[in-house]
Amino acid sequence: MKKIILHLSLLLSFLLPCNAQQNADTLFINDTCRIIDNYLTQLAKDKNFSGGLLIVKGGKKIFNKGYGWANKEQKIPFTPTTLASMGSITKAFTAAGVMKLVEQGKLSVNDVLKKFFPNVPDDKANITIHQLLTHASGFHEFLQNDGGDYAIINTEGFLKQAFSEPLSFIPGQKAIYTNVGMSILAIIMEKVTGTDYETFLKKNLFEPIGIKKISYCYPSSENDTIAIGYITGTIWGTHAEHFKAAGGGPYWNLKGNGGLEASLNDMFLWINALTYSAVLKPATVEKMFTPAIQEEGNNGQVYFGYGCNISKSRRNTKLIDNGGSNGVYFARLIRLPEEGLVIYMVTNESSINTNMVLPNITQLYFQGKITQDALTMSSNTNSRIQQLLPLAEKIYDILVKDKSKDLESALQKAKISVEDDMILLDVGNKLIQEKKQDEALILYQYYTQTFPNIVVAWNDMGDVYRMKDNKEEAINCYKRALKLRPNNPRAKKNLDELGKN
Repeated sequence: MKKIILHLSLLLSFLLPCNAQQNADTLFINDTCRIIDNYLTQLAKDKNFSGGLLIVKGGKKIFNKGYGWANKEQKIPFTPTTLASMGSITKAFTAAGVMKLVEQGKLSVNDVLKKFFPNVPDDKANITIHQLLTHASGFHEFLQNDGGDYAIINTEGFLKQAFSEPLSFIPGQKAIYTNVGMSILAIIMEKVTGTDYETFLKKNLFEPIGIKKISYCYPSSENDTIAIGYITGTIWGTHAEHFKAAGGGPYWNLKGNGGLEASLNDMFLWINALTYSAVLKPATVEKMFTPAIQEEGNNGQVYFGYGCNISKSRRNTKLIDNGGSNGVYFARLIRLPEEGLVIYMVTNESSINTNMVLPNITQLYFQGKITQDALTMSSNTNSRIQQLLPLAEKIYDILVKDKSKDLESALQKAKISVEDDMILLDVGNKLIQEKKQDEALILYQYYTQTFPNIVVAWNDMGDVYRMKDNKEEAINCYKRALKLRPNNPRAKKNLDELGKN
């Protein structure tokens, strides 16, 4: 009897601390989620925040809630079942589809383009699947004069133009983000399987784990509740509506690289499917999430994996990151494997979007408070703000404290080299929010001169000119943005308001 009591005592000595820790964890999660919910509720009330947040901890759904409106006019709320565009997070699904084919023995990451396209030009013939997956292929981000996301371009036409245009660098030499490369991967998937891209994902990745709908939702179903996109309160619409207006879709300027729609509930299933290897083998997932090549710029702090970015969090832990936006919808999927945490956020109102809000959510989760409000200095799609902040602050001080009128000369004098345009975007957004119009104009004049093909820079400079009541220069900026990206919603909206579209 004494032996039994002793055994029970030993058992309890192990169980009680575990239970106590579980209770502490539960209290922390409940309290943290309450703080986050209060913050987003207030943000929806005060600043028209609209979208959804999903937080998964240790495979469990600890936060899953929508805010604002999926359809403001019809008072349809944004909920965990609402479908919304994830933008370039689509690339993660393309990468997963490719790796599924690798597992099935139908592809190898070492396969080269000439295996699938015998007539591909010599300069592109030996580009590998691995290089396409890691943005190291040399293809530009967009095709020249591509006509925008909804342009009708079939497989033959897309490949013909992609293969005829010069590469931006020697394949494998470095890595620069490309939509074109990801669309080529999707075309290879179709060629190898004889199946449409969406159908392949549905049959091989989605249906086996119970995902009801991750797709382009075109044509849309009466059962679909798709979040309408808004630009500062004005209706932009949905991808499905734009496909219909364009005469069909999706076509290859978007297909395979962006635009898939998903709900929070389906994203939960997808998140756990990769975390627990339900659709891909553990070794495959590990390979996808392994840093393969350094992304150009970012001071060597960001790497490409397969269809994702890999860097360090502010806690110096591994961060696997996907982001996407068309300037209306914004979405982010971040994995923190060392902390057992995955966060997905999507918004459908451009003025208070995921990139502005998610950094604050992570601060609330890990610190219980916001110490550096990202709403006053918006982050970018790939969440580099933490790495770039010191340099951004130096540029800000040059303009505001030193009152420099010649930013290029001032940067040279300070021995500052700007390799990543996102630094300038962060500074510009801060100056605009603070209504420092003169400083913002100097910044954006340098920005557009240094990085002349960045659409958002021209749009932002147009906004600055509008703030300064210079209608003519504002129109010129918006027209330049529209030339770079036809059908760009922000440029079109501003030109319409100025009566010049």
